[in-house]
Amino acid sequence: MARKKQNKKTSKEFNVNPFKTLKGLVVSGQSSSGKTAKEVPVTVPEDQIDDEELFEREMKMLRVEKRDAGTAQRPLPRETDPEETAPEKDAAPTTDQELFLAALGNMDSVFRDELPVQEEPLAAPRRMRQLRQGKLVPEAQLDLHGATREDARQKVRYFLEDGVYQGYKTVLIITGRGKGSQQGPVLRDDMEKYLSREARAWVAEWGRAPARYGGEGALVVFLRSSRKN
Repeated sequence: MARKKQNKKTSKEFNVNPFKTLKGLVVSGQSSSGKTAKEVPVTVPEDQIDDEELFEREMKMLRVEKRDAGTAQRPLPRETDPEETAPEKDAAPTTDQELFLAALGNMDSVFRDELPVQEEPLAAPRRMRQLRQGKLVPEAQLDLHGATREDARQKVRYFLEDGVYQGYKTVLIITGRGKGSQQGPVLRDDMEKYLSREARAWVAEWGRAPARYGGEGALVVFLRSSRKN
């Protein structure tokens, strides 16, 4: 029995720990107590942190992720020029018909089937005043009552030619007021157009006669001077 007890003591003596003499040494992440050591965050004062690290911390607080070259943001689409997006213009006309139609499309004029209205050579107020005062008196007169338009124009032409030939200065043409016509004074209106356009070779001025010479139913004509005079 004494030998067995002695053997047990010797077995404890051979349980040698080579690291027993090294106190406080932690091997393979184990503490001296056998538990895994926890990492303790190291806090650095802000005055010792450089600007780049501070910027990265602020970006993390704002949840801004840093992208590498592979995930770089695509460039924004280029602003388009209005001229580039404008519809293409039609091809230039080549044939004569296309050129003619293109020219008509650019014209703003309106075509009307009528002659331009010329300025009527109305009598000067001085002559009409002299006629009312009796200083001027019609030297001949022509009555057109009952005449048609064509007949009236022919008669007026002969009358004016003869008046110029005779050297008359003032003549009277009686047209009537057209009271008996449903269309009104048609003959008077036609004679006014004739005196303004076709009879200008003999007529210097004209106007509606004063009341003493027929008023609205007559026209006073001041003739041009004869060439022989």
